[in-house]
Amino acid sequence: MEEMVRRKRLATALLVTVLSASLAACGGEPAAKPSPSPTTTKAPAKVKLVFGVSGHKTLVDTYKQLAAEYTQDVPNVTVEVKSWPTADQLTAAIDSGEKVDVVLTPRADVVKFAEDKSIQPVDTLLEARNVDFGDKYSREAMEDFSVDRRLECMPYSVSPQVVYVNTGLIDFEAMKKEGLPTPSVRADGSLRGWTLEQFGSAMTYAAEHNKGVRGTYVEQNLSALMPWLAGAGATLFDDPLAPTTTALGDSAGAYEELVGALNQPNVLATSKDLGGRTPFQAFKQGRLVALVGDRSLVSDLRATEGMEWDVMPMPGGNGTTGDYAGLCMGAETVDPDAAADFLSYLISTESVVKMVRTGHFVPVNSEVGYAPVFTQPERNPKNARIFTDTVRDMQVLPEATQLAQLQKVAAPAVRGALAAAETDQIEDFAAQIDELSKTVFPQPTPAASPSPSTSPAPSS
Repeated sequence: MEEMVRRKRLATALLVTVLSASLAACGGEPAAKPSPSPTTTKAPAKVKLVFGVSGHKTLVDTYKQLAAEYTQDVPNVTVEVKSWPTADQLTAAIDSGEKVDVVLTPRADVVKFAEDKSIQPVDTLLEARNVDFGDKYSREAMEDFSVDRRLECMPYSVSPQVVYVNTGLIDFEAMKKEGLPTPSVRADGSLRGWTLEQFGSAMTYAAEHNKGVRGTYVEQNLSALMPWLAGAGATLFDDPLAPTTTALGDSAGAYEELVGALNQPNVLATSKDLGGRTPFQAFKQGRLVALVGDRSLVSDLRATEGMEWDVMPMPGGNGTTGDYAGLCMGAETVDPDAAADFLSYLISTESVVKMVRTGHFVPVNSEVGYAPVFTQPERNPKNARIFTDTVRDMQVLPEATQLAQLQKVAAPAVRGALAAAETDQIEDFAAQIDELSKTVFPQPTPAASPSPSTSPAPSS
């Protein structure tokens, strides 16, 4: 009976998050410096932990800062930060036998790492440290990092795709006076959301009133289209955690509406329009009105003098795409208690706030995500809460290898849909993509047919 109660308590804990400190009432600062909760009173042994990370140099430097501060606070523990340029390279290193005690892991790799026994569940270890299970994380985030009803890793950061908008190129008041479909603007001048019709109208208006300007640039591949499709209301995959196929045929209406909006005059820029620039360079130079990207673009845009900009949800307002990263514990960690203490420190409010200040980090912890330390109301983007708001409806993409294969097999059908003259053609291309995707994802094993019964023949 005790085991059943324990399992029920753990299952409930999978729907909430761990947070070891709370934000103060003002300014989004931590109320007090967090400290690990030791599980033993005996003199601690010297321990060296390896923390595996990847990402932008600014993020890696902050991980190193956190590790150094932790080592200073807990002298018996030394934390070495090992970094890789990309998450894929970090994953490859783990697959090759790299030993880590705590590792930053993309959501898509969690199931594989758990099955390979490269990581171990963290739920009981965090409970033993009296961490506070609250409602700071979404149900989806906790479930995404769970395998067989065990919390394998703590959700840590998230990277939703949003639309960056050069607001200096659009006069929304003038659009409204002309009776054009216009996005809503709050009293403080920040943008709310927009329909596909309003998006198309704003892009066309800006292009007509600014010489040499186009609306946006979208690469003609499935990865680039996915956040747009999600915003338009399309369900991208039949199973968000273990897809067996795309589900675009069931969302053909959203696909058709999106193609119609993108094909309006001057909405889509071509490679020729970019004039040798990258899409981001063209956006910063005022050649593109809008561009899809994640939080990592913020610091660069803030350094661009004279530019007026904000962020918006994907047109349609029905969601977006993105991915989570979580903090996992290595299965062969040298000291599980020491590793769990360090993990608890990393997910504390104070540590997450330091990550947020890099400008490259969106916390899964919604308490920090809605606090002034993240939204920074005195700086652009005014609509910073969009990064946190959109997570609720974010569709998570499959792992990188599958996504690359899917992109390759679906390329002709994606280009065909964008160039389709008739809406029924778009529906056909969507169904074609669904069929092609079955060659990429593992397919369910057909259930075995029951053996025919061998009842005796009736007597005459």
